[in-house]
Amino acid sequence: MTAKTRLTFNKRLILDALTVDIDHPPPHSANTVFYILQNAFDLKWTGIYEGMKTKPSVNQIRRTLRALASEGLIVCNRTKQEWFDSSSCKLPYWELEWQLSTDVYRNALITECQAVFKKVDKAKHGFNLFGGVFDMGLPENEVKPLMLKVKGLMQKTHPDKAAGYEFEFKQMKQCSDWIKSGIPLPTPTHQVNEQVQVNNSLR
Repeated sequence: MTAKTRLTFNKRLILDALTVDIDHPPPHSANTVFYILQNAFDLKWTGIYEGMKTKPSVNQIRRTLRALASEGLIVCNRTKQEWFDSSSCKLPYWELEWQLSTDVYRNALITECQAVFKKVDKAKHGFNLFGGVFDMGLPENEVKPLMLKVKGLMQKTHPDKAAGYEFEFKQMKQCSDWIKSGIPLPTPTHQVNEQVQVNNSLR
């Protein structure tokens, strides 16, 4: 009998939840695992989730996470979190986040690709608010290092070099195309459809 077959249902359930990318890739906090399992139960996900008779509590999830960590199957890191409400006077807080021991590199790479994609998309397009486009552009001295970061991530996610990162490779290819076509210089706001000055120094 293997170690995997000796795992209880709750442990296998938590291990599977720690591979789910629902709002963001792992690592996940106990609250995020609870949210994932709540969705799995309410929306009747298939697979292992079909065996759920009830939704586990956050305290039950925390106990299972600690047990899995003690067995070396998952690892924990402590991250600093900000409150969603920017006007809140509450101080930042620390949260424990968990991931499979075998997925640390993968999760970090996916998270890095997502962050870079978000940054390049925002620099290229900004965001539209009441007829104006805000937060578009980057200073010229930030564009080249960003392109080098994109090229490095394209190497790490290239299908010929690593399996399972096809989506991330497409994201980085899109980032490369956006940067090569010119990143606007930053201004407080742009009008929609306004012609903006772009930095084409990478062409």
